[in-house]
Amino acid sequence: MQGLHAIVLRISKVMDVIGGVVLSLMMLITVTDVILRFIGKPITGTYELVFLGGAVVIGCAIPQTSWQGGHVNVDFVIEYFPRMLKKTIVVITRLMGMAFFVLLGWNLFVYGTMLYNKEEVSLTLHVPYYPVAYILGICAFVECLVLLSGLIKTVSEVDHE
Repeated sequence: MQGLHAIVLRISKVMDVIGGVVLSLMMLITVTDVILRFIGKPITGTYELVFLGGAVVIGCAIPQTSWQGGHVNVDFVIEYFPRMLKKTIVVITRLMGMAFFVLLGWNLFVYGTMLYNKEEVSLTLHVPYYPVAYILGICAFVECLVLLSGLIKTVSEVDHE
């Protein structure tokens, strides 16, 4: 199972880097647009690029954030539960999370295909929307892998106690 954990960690890190690069490009285009607006030459479509980039940044950050345990956890109640009950709750919530992200990923691919078929594009720059939907779908499926990896780790810890 260490191989699965290593692969999932590597994919999460790559996605995190992609998100960081897109965020840097968003910052660059925003700063450039502000400077150019000051001299009367704004960049056309900045809002669209930042909007689409923001979706990619958030989607790409989810798996690595989840891997690091960076999401908000409200566990002050289960903190006092017996160890086996805590692990059972973790298993159930990971399974629910996996189900959610599988459905989300699937629906994003369906939505992306619909956007592709309808040739939906942004208003100003005519950037197609479907690649963003597909990227977010991939992010959802990678999050499933992160949750599966955590689930395997949790279950194997239960077996060794």
